[in-house]
Amino acid sequence: MTALFNQAVQAHQSGKLSEAESLYRQIIAQDPKNFDALHMLGIVCSSTGKIQEADGLFRAALSIDPGFPPCHVNYGFCLLKQKQFNEAVESFDKALECDVNFADAYGNRANMLAELGRHAEAISSFDRAVALNPRSATDWLNRGATLHGIGRVEDAIASYDKAIALDPDFCVTHSNRAHALLDAGRNDEALAAYDRAIALEPKMAEAYLGRAVVLKKLARLDDALASVDKAIGMKGDVAKMHEARASLLRELGRDEDARAADARAAELAAKVGGSKSSAPPGN
Repeated sequence: MTALFNQAVQAHQSGKLSEAESLYRQIIAQDPKNFDALHMLGIVCSSTGKIQEADGLFRAALSIDPGFPPCHVNYGFCLLKQKQFNEAVESFDKALECDVNFADAYGNRANMLAELGRHAEAISSFDRAVALNPRSATDWLNRGATLHGIGRVEDAIASYDKAIALDPDFCVTHSNRAHALLDAGRNDEALAAYDRAIALEPKMAEAYLGRAVVLKKLARLDDALASVDKAIGMKGDVAKMHEARASLLRELGRDEDARAADARAAELAAKVGGSKSSAPPGN
């Protein structure tokens, strides 16, 4: 049985999920209370979209051994996929009851708390996560996003700086940092940060839109319009981008083109119930 499990894990780690799933199922058929096989099959099912089955597998595993923190964390992810955010927090809390120093649980718990709007608790949980694992660029990034969301812009920038020091080539961190610098009025730095994000990911439409906002603030209207047009060329079905284009066109005195851009924005907004891009505003 141990050899079969090791074979399954090797397949799993190599990305051969169908093979791993088949092997885990063979083990469970022979030993229905095999905690490791139940847990690992739950991970496979969760990652391949079999969420309800994964839920049952994690619960079965935890009924056998409720003291294994990673299983509670993985079950938390499964609950997240079902949009059961409060239950996901509870699962991460149970992981911490098993091991108060389990850094991954603090970071994931913090993400769920932020999703629920419980920002002070989220930041406290992020602080604990990075204290335990200060080399987690992901936790520093998500901490920065949470701080930015509640208006603590300079603290957010400092958190993004930590993330970039650990992982300098992740475009999202540079783009988020640029958004924060923009909100802080540090326009030249924001422009440089957007340019860095774009250098890392040339198809990042949101960064082009943010860059346009900065360029508008710097009175570089033609450059701003060119940046918006780049964004629209990549992601033309977002109303916010056409709204930003209309605003720039009006400032450039191109009223007829501005009206056309407004009409396109309204058409797209109506299609999605008025939903907006998460990128910076275009004013």
